[in-house]
Amino acid sequence: MVLAGASPAWATLTRNDVLAMAKAGKEPRAIVAEAFPGGTIAQVAPKRIRVLIADLAPQVVMVGQTPLRLSDGGKRGGKKMGIVPGHRISVTRVKKGLRVVDLDNPANVHVMKGPVRVDSGAAPTGILLAEPLDRRFRGTLRVFADGKSRRVGVVNELSTEDYIRGVLPGDMPPEWGDKAPNALVTGAVAARASALATVAKGDRSKSVYDTTSDGPLYLGLDGERAQTNAAIDGSPRWTVVMAKQPFEASFPVVGGDITIFKPDPGKPDQVANAPTRAVRGARAGATAAAVALAMTFQGTPYVWGGARPGGFDCSGLLYYVFGKQGLSLPRVAEDQAKVGTYVPQSQLQPGDAVFFADSSGYIHHMGMYVGGGKMLHAPQTGDVVKIVDITTGYYASQYAGARRYSG
Repeated sequence: MVLAGASPAWATLTRNDVLAMAKAGKEPRAIVAEAFPGGTIAQVAPKRIRVLIADLAPQVVMVGQTPLRLSDGGKRGGKKMGIVPGHRISVTRVKKGLRVVDLDNPANVHVMKGPVRVDSGAAPTGILLAEPLDRRFRGTLRVFADGKSRRVGVVNELSTEDYIRGVLPGDMPPEWGDKAPNALVTGAVAARASALATVAKGDRSKSVYDTTSDGPLYLGLDGERAQTNAAIDGSPRWTVVMAKQPFEASFPVVGGDITIFKPDPGKPDQVANAPTRAVRGARAGATAAAVALAMTFQGTPYVWGGARPGGFDCSGLLYYVFGKQGLSLPRVAEDQAKVGTYVPQSQLQPGDAVFFADSSGYIHHMGMYVGGGKMLHAPQTGDVVKIVDITTGYYASQYAGARRYSG
């Protein structure tokens, strides 16, 4: 069952009204009292919430920067297995349940009744749901067989506190925290109330909050921003309540008060500040040969984990073409950003590896610079190796630096 959600308690104030009152020095309690007549702020203990983040996926691939715990949710007292940091775990549907494969150690295969649970514990880097979303999430990811189809779905299980960390940046512009922090605090207590009210309405054993359709914009760990996290941490358990119960408190958006959530520009620090580290096998002429070989793979399908001519992922393409020239690159993008020599954007040359990151510094993509402000890359599932412009739009906003592997 998916929680349908009761009608929200719309505020008498708009989101911009909240900003204006916060700028005028109003405290969150006073703003809430005016926005929701009869409502007040009280401390309410956090709960667990289940959030549907993906459905009808042919395959799910997860990976962690820290050790993760894997278990079969369909077996009581089932053994918990450790997942090595950096190892990609694939889950697909089979007749007898769910097939779990360690893509970095293919001999490690399990068939589970399901749902398959992968837990990150309190790790600040969470779990990367590499496929289908390429986004990180806190808490636990639960992969389940999706109805009678041959596909799977994913539910994120986490505390309401961690859930609203991924929601608040889409509710209120994070930059408001720089000039009117109480606006974001008020937004945090309203978002917390809505999450807790949603949990209270449902059967905890069966219900999830569906954000894949008409629910709040929930972007998980990669959607979090420093200003909104500060507002959440600065309002511990503060919740909008009415008749001693949390309710779905929302601030209407009117007129020009519309903000489309946009990721912050990538942080170049880890690409730029990584020390120069020679790549074994580097030699004169290797880069030109790697570029020439890479260009022949235009039109090759994207394959997660692919590093051969039948299919490539973003780092697999460079791993393969430079490997054919005798260079020993690390396999994944995060590690490829730490070898070779840093190159300023103004000095890019064909063959340089270009990287893209979110505001947390997490490197989520890379490609090969081919000149003229363009790169050759393997984009995502369903797409092919192709050339795109990196001087405008999404890639310009996420650009995080470049490394050169051979002279």
